Amino acid sequence: MNCSRLKTLIRDWYQEVRSFTLSPVKMMDLVEKHVQNCEVCQQDETLPLELEQLREIIRVPYKPPKETDFKFSEDIEYIYDEDLEDLEEEEIES
Repeated sequence: MNCSRLKTLIRDWYQEVRSFTLSPVKMMDLVEKHVQNCEVCQQDETLPLELEQLREIIRVPYKPPKETDFKFSEDIEYIYDEDLEDLEEEEIES
């Protein structure tokens, strides 16, 4: 991390997260806003990796992909109690 301003901000914000006066999600939003407006941060090639490590440390909730991104290869078939009883009866008769 090359930006001394970002280091200071992260240290201050992290203290607020630890004292429960700032949520981890809000902290990362503030970090991202700083990065968008800071030329030093934009030129730092290692910053994305360091921010990912920071997310793991403060445990920002994972945002799962939308349902449309999931593609199941098989249709899921649910068996209900009535169907299960019918299947058991068929097995007994066989």
